[in-house]
Amino acid sequence: MPTEVLVMCSRCGRPQRAGAGRCAACGAVLPDAPLPLRTGSPVAGPFLSAELAGGRVLVGEGNRLSFRPGASATPFLFELPGLRRLSLVHRPRYEALALTVGALGVLPFVPVAPARVLLGLLALVGVVLALLVRRYTLVLDSGQGETRWDLGPVLRGSPMELRVRTAWRTLTDVVRARGIEVREPPSEGSAPRA
Repeated sequence: MPTEVLVMCSRCGRPQRAGAGRCAACGAVLPDAPLPLRTGSPVAGPFLSAELAGGRVLVGEGNRLSFRPGASATPFLFELPGLRRLSLVHRPRYEALALTVGALGVLPFVPVAPARVLLGLLALVGVVLALLVRRYTLVLDSGQGETRWDLGPVLRGSPMELRVRTAWRTLTDVVRARGIEVREPPSEGSAPRA
């Protein structure tokens, strides 16, 4: 089965098939992305370009992946011939629970009713954020160690989560064509696979 290459619309952020010309959703001109070789040999030219949360950018070109963790940060590079295993990890944003713990810890010591209500709302916001926001991490295993790239926190079901998942699918198609092991993230409601 041939690899489908997707590009992200620079206006609305929706993934589109490379070479389509214009975005099907908003009509903006799509960036160029040469299609990968379909013979199973290494990809020549760019095969992935994804703008992610917080100014992060993930780019795949030729035999190399690059990841820029912020708008003004220096990109990190990873050579695909050294890759042995690729996986995507996602978890709830547990850091948001610190807001809940802090608010609930102070609540018994606050005698004023409006302040107690405000602390209760802060505690609730922490729980909601922990449930609705995921943090994605791309794990590149060279066999001698792991490199972890934080793809950022995204709201569940948002266009940004769709962008992360689309970039993941494109990347997995390319590395599988090279015979590299891919560990899929667990589906919603299923047990993790080893």
